[in-house]
Amino acid sequence: MDVGPPPAGAEALSEADRRLVDRAREATETAFDSDHFDGAHMVGAAVRTAGGEVFTGVSQPASVGRASVCAEPSALSAARIAGASDFDASVAVRHPLPDEDRDFEVVTACGVCRELLCDYDESCAVVFPTTDGPRKASVESLLPTRHW
Repeated sequence: MDVGPPPAGAEALSEADRRLVDRAREATETAFDSDHFDGAHMVGAAVRTAGGEVFTGVSQPASVGRASVCAEPSALSAARIAGASDFDASVAVRHPLPDEDRDFEVVTACGVCRELLCDYDESCAVVFPTTDGPRKASVESLLPTRHW
């Protein structure tokens, strides 16, 4: 994955953020099925509330691409079903494909997922990859032209 240097204002991860990455990885590992959709890439996400509760979800690949669902909405749905709000952080982790010789990796939330997270909490931090390792920034700062 091509990543760049950390943007201005990006912060290093805390221990709680690293645990959040681990929870997303665990969700991804549990749900991955190399036989399903030819091992279509599987992403897991975790969202954390300000109170420290963590909710996970995974991407749902579909034979019709438009029907596929990203991992972040799945995690956010799990949180909302439990009555959670006031989101503190979110991270997505990609499972390596069977023919890839690499480890799990933090991936950037797509623009649609950033918009969704921002709808529920503009101050929610999003973890993303950089050349200096994972960093975090508020989702609102990652959507500089959001308010049209």
